[in-house]
Amino acid sequence: MISCVLDHVGNDNLIVISGGTAPHIGAVVIATYEKGQVKVISYGFPNHKEEDLFVELAKVWCNTFQQKTVILGGIHIDNATKEQIESLCNETWDKFFHLMADQKASKILA
Repeated sequence: MISCVLDHVGNDNLIVISGGTAPHIGAVVIATYEKGQVKVISYGFPNHKEEDLFVELAKVWCNTFQQKTVILGGIHIDNATKEQIESLCNETWDKFFHLMADQKASKILA
């Protein structure tokens, strides 16, 4: 139900996360690696709740690869229960970590 897609823009990383019954753009997060620290700028559109999750994902990716990272997207299910939201968050982390593993493997092979 969740899609997590990486695109390279030069040396920078763009990750689009979407899913549910109505994919959309609910949040945008920009993370940069400067002087050994991850700096984050984020915007969550009104009435959307993806921002906090995307901030955490961006921090992990940026810290791991030490490259500019932009994460954007949105996940939506009408009248989602707490259990559904938790399941979607867990699935997002799972897809994200698989994407991260693929990226690490491709860097090793390069």
